[in-house]
Amino acid sequence: MRAARTLLLISILFSPVLLSLLGLIVGTTGLIPPGSMVRLILHPGSSSIPPVVRGILRYRLLRTLAAVVVGASLGASGLTYQYALRNPLADPYLLGVSTGSAFGVVLWLYTGHHGGPFEAYMLSLAFGILSFAVVAGIGYYTGGSPAGLIVAGVSVSYTFLGLIVILLARLPGTGRVGFNWLFGTVAYPLPREILYTTLILAASMLGLIVLSPRLYTLILSDKVSESMGAEPRKTRIASLTLASMAAAGAVALSGPVGFIGLAAPWISRLALGSNYTRVLAASTALGASLAVGSDILVRLIAAGSGEIPLTAVTALYGGPILYYLSRRTGW
Repeated sequence: MRAARTLLLISILFSPVLLSLLGLIVGTTGLIPPGSMVRLILHPGSSSIPPVVRGILRYRLLRTLAAVVVGASLGASGLTYQYALRNPLADPYLLGVSTGSAFGVVLWLYTGHHGGPFEAYMLSLAFGILSFAVVAGIGYYTGGSPAGLIVAGVSVSYTFLGLIVILLARLPGTGRVGFNWLFGTVAYPLPREILYTTLILAASMLGLIVLSPRLYTLILSDKVSESMGAEPRKTRIASLTLASMAAAGAVALSGPVGFIGLAAPWISRLALGSNYTRVLAASTALGASLAVGSDILVRLIAAGSGEIPLTAVTALYGGPILYYLSRRTGW
C-alpha cells in the first residue's frame, strides 16, 4: 500500500510538467509541432523558427506558467483551509479573499484604469489580503473557532460584494476582459505578475511546511490539538494567513477560479490519506494540473470565438465533486 501511494504521489507531482508541455503545443491558433518547440528550446537563436511561432510559443509559455502558479496556489490554500477549519467543503474563497480581490479590480476599472494592468494586480492583491486581515481580526478576538471565522468570512464577503455591485452599477461596462477576469482567466498574463505570485506562493508554502506538524492536529479537535502543545487558535490563524496570501496572489493574477481549491485537496486526500505534508505536495501539484488542463480545454472550446472564463470549465467537474461531498459524511 505504501509503495502504491508513493508511486501515485510521484505521478501526481509529474503531471503538471506533462500538461504544461501539452499547453505549449495546443492553442486557439492551432497546434505547434513538437519538433519546432524542441528546436526553439535547444537553439533559441535559430532562424529556422518563424517569428510568429516564437511569439505564439512565448504567449503560451506565459499563459501556462500563470495557470500552474494559480492552480498550485489554490490547491495548497484549499487543503489548508479544510484542515484548519475542519470543514471538507472549505475552499480558498471562504474567508473573503475572492470578493476582496475582485473589489480591488472593480475599483481599478471604476477609477479609470490608471497605472495599467499591474496597478490592478496590486490593488487586487492588497484588498484580498485586507479582507482576510479583517476576518482574522474578528475571528481571533471572538475565540478563533472555525465557525467564528467562517461567519466572519461570509460577513466580509457580502460587504465587499455589495460594494462591487454598487461600483459595477455605475460603470458603463466592464468589457470582455473585465468579465473574464471576474470569473477567472489566465489569458492576459504579465511576467511581473507571474513572478510576484510565484514568490508569494513560495513563501506561503515554506511557512505551511514549517507549521505542518501542528496543523495536522487541528483536524482532530482543538482540545486534542492543545493537549499536544499545538496552540490551536494561533496555529489556525497563522496557517490561514499563509493560505490566504497564496489565494490572494492567485486571484490577483487570474481572478476567482472556482472549484480547483475544493477539488484538488479532496482528490489528493482520498488518494493518499490524511498526512498533511504528503497531501500538501499532491494537492499543490494536482491544483496546477487541473488549472493547466482546464485552460487547455478553454483554448479548444474558445478557438475562433474569443476567450471564455476558466470557471466555465472547472464547474463541469467541480459541480459533481461538490455533490459527492455533500453526500459524504465525516472527515
